[in-house]
Amino acid sequence: KMMQNVRPAPETNEDDLYSGYNDYNPMFDTEDLENDVAFQQAARTSHGRRPPVTAKIPATSSPRPLATGFGAGFCSATLTSSMGRPMTGTIQDGISRPMTAVQAAGYTKAAVRGSSFDPLGQARGPASPLEKKTSDSLEEKMRQLEKKVNELVEESCVANSCGDLKLALEKAKEAGRQERELLRQREQIAPPESINLDLTYTVLLNLASQYVANEMYAEALTTYQVIVKNKMFSNGGILKVNMGNIYLKQRNYSKAIKFYRMALDQITSSHKQMRIKIMENIGVAFIKTGQYVDAIASFEEIMNISPNLKAGFNLILCYFAIGNGEQMKKAFKNLIEVPLEVDYVEDKYISLNDDLHMNLLIEAIKNDSLSQIERERKSLAEEYIMTAAKLIAPAIETSFAVGYDWCVDAVKASHYVELANDLEINKATTYLRQQNFNQ
Repeated sequence: KMMQNVRPAPETNEDDLYSGYNDYNPMFDTEDLENDVAFQQAARTSHGRRPPVTAKIPATSSPRPLATGFGAGFCSATLTSSMGRPMTGTIQDGISRPMTAVQAAGYTKAAVRGSSFDPLGQARGPASPLEKKTSDSLEEKMRQLEKKVNELVEESCVANSCGDLKLALEKAKEAGRQERELLRQREQIAPPESINLDLTYTVLLNLASQYVANEMYAEALTTYQVIVKNKMFSNGGILKVNMGNIYLKQRNYSKAIKFYRMALDQITSSHKQMRIKIMENIGVAFIKTGQYVDAIASFEEIMNISPNLKAGFNLILCYFAIGNGEQMKKAFKNLIEVPLEVDYVEDKYISLNDDLHMNLLIEAIKNDSLSQIERERKSLAEEYIMTAAKLIAPAIETSFAVGYDWCVDAVKASHYVELANDLEINKATTYLRQQNFNQ
């Protein structure tokens, strides 16, 4: 109805649209709206749907008069915000109440004269201190208990290294009791996956080791069985070596061989030295039981992978036990060809000049730990070779003299040239025992 009395703009050309814009309003004519029946009817019927105006006149308690017309009174009676919307705030005693949308900035509905703006809440004073973690919590108790178990294991190891085996065992047992209590408490509040398996493995392994040190072999085997049978310990199978060692000490060679072989199946080829040590123990156990053929298989495998003096000498013993002369010769050659991995020569510690600094240096390294290792390894190699030569000389040839000569020639062709003279003297001593004075 409002749009029925709107008069259309007269036809204009393109130039008039810009030149006469300020002189003529082409949209509405509001000069005669008060006498327009249709407009007044529309205003009266839409009045009931308007939102009430809650703003009050300043310094009074009466609300503003409701505007019923579209005249100047409408603009003076309505408070509008910066967005053009009616404000819902009230004015009390000359103080404007802020809109509820800004309460988060620090305003309150109960604002009174004299109140200050405090968005940070500084008037409330300092914040209360953080609550301290109580030591009575179950998690804290378990953490302290786990620390105590680790300390007991360390004390047990220290006591063992100091030679106090009884104290070491007591500490290991106490660590086991504390660790079991820790497991019971943890199972009450956490799933089984949260159990510290490394700590359990450490406690059991240390306890078994202390049993062995105190020669309590039955208890040690029981403890090792607990570790080996638990599938959660991924590396538990290697401890079958320890069980094999116990059976070897008990002279239960068949069980020792069984556990050594099971341990060998658990160890990958990347741990070459560990596998070689286990195969040496298997070979020794076979010698103890008189199974020389099986022992030969173990020692030959070692000599093919990583030859060493002990395996080479044991191989000669096995061939001597079965009386195989040709294999004894072959094994003897392999023995003298084992690299010592040292370069010990007495002459290198003799100074050939008068350089004081060099003489002091040579004197310092002549008897250091590395030189001692070199001498010990060279002395061990000579002992193995001399013993093997005296053993096989009568068995590899038709007579003792021929066999000994073969051994001397084999040694002269190796890097043990100076050892050949010792073999010659040993040969002469043997003739002397036989009362063959001419030889």
